[in-house]
Amino acid sequence: MDQRLVPQDLAIDLRQLVMTIANTVDLVGVDDLLHGRRVGMLARELAIRLGLDDPTQLLLYDAGLLHDCGVSSTRVHRRLVVDLEWSGSQEHCIRGEELLQDFAPLAHLAPIIRYHHSRWMWLEQQELDQATIRYANLIFLADRIDVLAAPFHADNTTLAHAEEIRERLAAERGRLFAPDLVDAFLALSEGEAFWLELQPEAVQQYQAEMESFGDLRMIGWHEFKRCADIFARIIDAKSPYTEQHSRGVSLLARHLAGKLGLDPVTCEKIEVAGLLHDIGKLQIPDEIIEGHNPLTPQEFNIMKGHSFGTRQVLKRLHAIDDLARWAYYHHETPDGRGYPFHVGGAALPLEARIINVADIFQALAQERPYRKPMAPDEILAVLEERVAQGRADPAVVAVVAGDLVNCHRVALCCAG
Repeated sequence: MDQRLVPQDLAIDLRQLVMTIANTVDLVGVDDLLHGRRVGMLARELAIRLGLDDPTQLLLYDAGLLHDCGVSSTRVHRRLVVDLEWSGSQEHCIRGEELLQDFAPLAHLAPIIRYHHSRWMWLEQQELDQATIRYANLIFLADRIDVLAAPFHADNTTLAHAEEIRERLAAERGRLFAPDLVDAFLALSEGEAFWLELQPEAVQQYQAEMESFGDLRMIGWHEFKRCADIFARIIDAKSPYTEQHSRGVSLLARHLAGKLGLDPVTCEKIEVAGLLHDIGKLQIPDEIIEGHNPLTPQEFNIMKGHSFGTRQVLKRLHAIDDLARWAYYHHETPDGRGYPFHVGGAALPLEARIINVADIFQALAQERPYRKPMAPDEILAVLEERVAQGRADPAVVAVVAGDLVNCHRVALCCAG
């Protein structure tokens, strides 16, 4: 791509980006937003106990943070945090590997993610890189430590169950987990401090300390856009009904921006904002996303929080403040009666208004559990009614009206 057509001043600390992806993945936990961060912490502490060097400690911390990047469904997440093993666990491992293997800055984590639910007895028989075998098994152990301990964090009874957890994992020595990894865990977990460090305040402090490390690697626009596509694939995998939604919104928003005469750099940025707009939806329970009935008032209140969730995830990436704002304003309306920020009038950027229209158009063009896909003229009628109510930008909808067939094709990711 011509360098003149993309933002030239973007530089994002890779450490901040990893933390942002980790926070995104943890949203799927709904009621427990720290699972990945605890696994990262446990993995690094095990690495320290084993005497591994600093770069390996950081690698295992990152692998722990991102180990569940292949999970988008709250139903799947609930299953993953209950049992030591279950028959469907490999699906999210394979998906996680697929997400990371083509993103060069994090591709080295992909094999670890692929095998992080594999038994030691099986792994040690495979013709795999020895580091991959050991690191994947270490992440598996860290993950299962947290799964067994997590139910007790809320009521501060973790210490009362510590010995029970130690005994259960010790019983898997040489079967699920490498003997020396189990030995390291047993030595590390003898003291009360090990278990107290799993409390939310301690985990968040640990994360803040790890963020301050940095790793002196900055990524530019092309790598960030590739990472935004990973975000979109995680988001859209939440439900069969949302497949390709973020990508469709992204393409349509860019198409509309071009038709409105916005400059090429802004068009490029609005495309990425479209990819990121629904990050917060990962925290919405699957039952609400896939409900066959109209939302109840309480369900709608939960749904209103997803744009705020997008803001909370993206706000640490200061280099993208403008496009992040366009993304999390995607349910705001010109009359100021949108949600959840109630921004309207001159304070609502044109780019956010474009994404708002693209989001509505694409959603109506897709099937939902409670309705069939709407035809282009039906979608236009809905948008024009919103214009009449002050809830959609008239200039943006006018562009849709003048290019309806193409807009429909682009929204369904059929762009040539």
